[in-house]
Amino acid sequence: MRRASFCCSLLASVFAASCVSWGDERAPQQPLAATAATEPVADPPIAATASDAVPGARWLDLEGDVARQVTVRRVPRRYLGHPTTVLLPDGRSMLCVHPEGHGRGPIVLQRSDDGGRSWSGPLSVPENWATSKETPTIHLLVDPRSGRDRLVLFSGLHPIRSSISNDYGQTWTPLAAIGDFGGIVAMASVVHLADGDYAAFFHDDGRFFRGGGKRTQFTVYQTRSSDGGLSWRAPTVVWTGAEMDLCEPGVVRSPDGKRLAMLLRENSRKQASQVMFSDDEGGTWSAPRPLPATLTGDRHVARYAPDGRLLVSFRDMASGSPTRGDWVAWVGRFEDLEAGREGQYRVRLSRNWRGTDCAYPGVEVLPDGTFVLVTYGCWEPGEAPFLREVRLRLAELDALSTGPEPVFTRPFGAVRPTVRIESWWTRRVADDLAAARAGGHRVVFLGDSITQGWNKEGAEVWREVWQPRQALNLGVSGDRTENVLWRLEHGLGDALAAANNDVRVVVLMIGTNNATGGECPAEEIAAGIEAVVRELRRRLPRAKVLLQSILPRGKKPDAVRTACRRASELAAAQLRDDPLVVHRDYAAHFVGSDGVISAEVMRDFLHLTAPAYRTWANALLPDVEALER
Repeated sequence: MRRASFCCSLLASVFAASCVSWGDERAPQQPLAATAATEPVADPPIAATASDAVPGARWLDLEGDVARQVTVRRVPRRYLGHPTTVLLPDGRSMLCVHPEGHGRGPIVLQRSDDGGRSWSGPLSVPENWATSKETPTIHLLVDPRSGRDRLVLFSGLHPIRSSISNDYGQTWTPLAAIGDFGGIVAMASVVHLADGDYAAFFHDDGRFFRGGGKRTQFTVYQTRSSDGGLSWRAPTVVWTGAEMDLCEPGVVRSPDGKRLAMLLRENSRKQASQVMFSDDEGGTWSAPRPLPATLTGDRHVARYAPDGRLLVSFRDMASGSPTRGDWVAWVGRFEDLEAGREGQYRVRLSRNWRGTDCAYPGVEVLPDGTFVLVTYGCWEPGEAPFLREVRLRLAELDALSTGPEPVFTRPFGAVRPTVRIESWWTRRVADDLAAARAGGHRVVFLGDSITQGWNKEGAEVWREVWQPRQALNLGVSGDRTENVLWRLEHGLGDALAAANNDVRVVVLMIGTNNATGGECPAEEIAAGIEAVVRELRRRLPRAKVLLQSILPRGKKPDAVRTACRRASELAAAQLRDDPLVVHRDYAAHFVGSDGVISAEVMRDFLHLTAPAYRTWANALLPDVEALER
């Protein structure tokens, strides 16, 4: 089959993650079953042995080992994300906090009394925990005066707030500001210092440190407490710079206690993750230097095994990695961090089915050496993100390492029909389906928010140009190729093919949301576009498809714009032998000769202004008229 051979030709060059199902609104979605088409569109795995992509450490794979997995919390059609955990002094009781939402959302507290083998439902918490605006973290500190343990929960942005428990999480104070400063992922790490103080680390991008700011450059901060977390000093700068976007500091102490290492996410994706060192209890830090590919990712959390080896849990974001976007762990020694070595093991803990949206992890070590690893992710196709735990001992990894090297597979998410979980989307899709079923349509516009915009910024032009042609607008904000496939398979395709419609032309533009944030490679976006076209051709065999290249986006040319253009070219090439599919590229109507897009054309360098909709209509009209005949 031509589709299969096309996908196979891509595998050698593509090891990026399946696309995350966010749209313009960055809203979570759920993949469902694969699509059918005139020529079946394969859902091909991106397959490779790990050593082909990122050599060095021995790679292991725990994906599918359900005996290691515990579901911490799962709610149908509800986004659960970003947990952190704490192990209490008895060595078996654990607490987990997480937001109901992507970072922002009510904070939920759960408890396990059996070392993470089972978890309670949500526990009673202060009412204002529902006002949290950022990923919560939880830490166990000690009051230096009384020697008593104290739990401190933090919630970030401006101002950073904390909530205190002096009875191991039975009761809590309401969230209250710890000072007139803010930040993101507060506090990503808290370290007990030699003088009895605690150092806490967080970052900001200029917007929240003083409140009301603008995004400038990333800065990593440190604040200290001398009273066991009741109060915190004014933060000091650990690192700031414009050449990288360093954030989410994960700090771990060397086994001899003399050195601190700070592992850092690099958010611009231009460089690898970085590491910095301090030999004076955080007073000064070395310049950042790259971590190896086996440690490149986000939200590093590190703990020691009883034998002195170090396990770091994080989200894999290494370029070329066959597990990019998955929840992974690194096993090695502190000396490997110092020397820049790849480490002993790189372990996939769980496959994330939607791009890179996973793995803000909790990592605890039980007295018997069992690692209890907890995070969120899209662990099953067709489900919203939920909290999963994976349990392991390093001796088990040692035994596993004597077996064959794993082969990692990553099916394209862009061709998997996907329903979105937002209530507004459900209503919008139902309304569109009702309109399609009402009949009387000859021209159909199908796509995302840019197409939906004919109902708003382009409304006047729509009434003048398209309404007389019995056109139907089926654009839905935030949709991706997989969402359009789902709509076609769940009633829309049948409605358009019904006898009360006479669909002559489908005007299609889809795929820009697949490219957002670089989360899908061009080859995957192209496969999704092709799947949509083939599904249209199967369901509407007499209709012609006017396939438009994805409109350029971003003020200036960048990687996302390039991916959109490349995806459009690949999809058009795959469909060029179908005489009922006509490809057009209207980019020249919206981009200046220097490649710059004006705000008069795209108000946010993505969505068209009212005059631009008229420009678009003028470009489209001759082609639509020709295809109608």
